[in-house]
Amino acid sequence: MSEPAAPHDPGGKVRLALPDGVTGSAEFSACGRYRQALTRDWTAPNVSPRAILFIGMNPSVADAAASDPTCHRELIFARDWGFTRYLKGNMLDWRATSPRDIPEDPARACSSANIPALIRMAAAAEVIVMAYGRLPARYQPLVREITARMRASGKPVMCLGLNKDGSAKHPLYLRKDTALRPFPDPG
Repeated sequence: MSEPAAPHDPGGKVRLALPDGVTGSAEFSACGRYRQALTRDWTAPNVSPRAILFIGMNPSVADAAASDPTCHRELIFARDWGFTRYLKGNMLDWRATSPRDIPEDPARACSSANIPALIRMAAAAEVIVMAYGRLPARYQPLVREITARMRASGKPVMCLGLNKDGSAKHPLYLRKDTALRPFPDPG
């Protein structure tokens, strides 16, 4: 009889409590290595939710009950912009705190459940924010495919600025008053 596999550890130990009045949910693969979706909701009763979708690089430790620093920062942006529901997906759904721990093989770093989850969240969002930072060249076909799928949703595809390589800036260290701007097609 074999021992049960240890749960996947994405690294990172910073787990932040959800703000008062915010509820959370998350969708993980059965093995726990992948997280396809994260949701935070603070919509008042009898009010229609206003949802925004952020698409990052890859998930870390955030789950239904706690956030990581990036998700917490994005939630603050969402609240400041008047949204009442934060949706989070990623280019790659492999859970790792350090990008060095993401598998090199794009087919392993992005599960078959990831893009359908992004499409589903895009349908529920008013705005899509690309916020994935710099990804190695081997993942660029996924970046192009996901960007095209998000544009096909008909929703505005925005970012918080561009890196020198044309990738969407990561939100963690940006100023609180950083404005959204249209995200151009990746090169």
